[in-house]
Amino acid sequence: MGANDGEVYILRPDEEGDTDDEEAWVSPQPASRVVLEAVAEAVDGDVDDFDDLDAYVDLDDLAAVFDEDDVDDITFSVEDHDVTVDATGDVTVDAAD
Repeated sequence: MGANDGEVYILRPDEEGDTDDEEAWVSPQPASRVVLEAVAEAVDGDVDDFDDLDAYVDLDDLAAVFDEDDVDDITFSVEDHDVTVDATGDVTVDAAD
């Protein structure tokens, strides 16, 4: 989903539901929470250790991943880690080269 009021939302499976169920509920979640939680988990840190998401990536570019057919994913750096977000809302965190 696109940027609304400066925030980008990602449609993700309901955390309480069965993620293998094709008819499972999905809910919009703030990309800032989803991305920074993934980074915090990867580095065994805390979300509060990081700046706001817009300090690392242009939110319009991130929103384009979900709004446009020609953009499959975006990769950006968060505190020496490469973060990739794809159009399905999957977030991958790898150590930066």
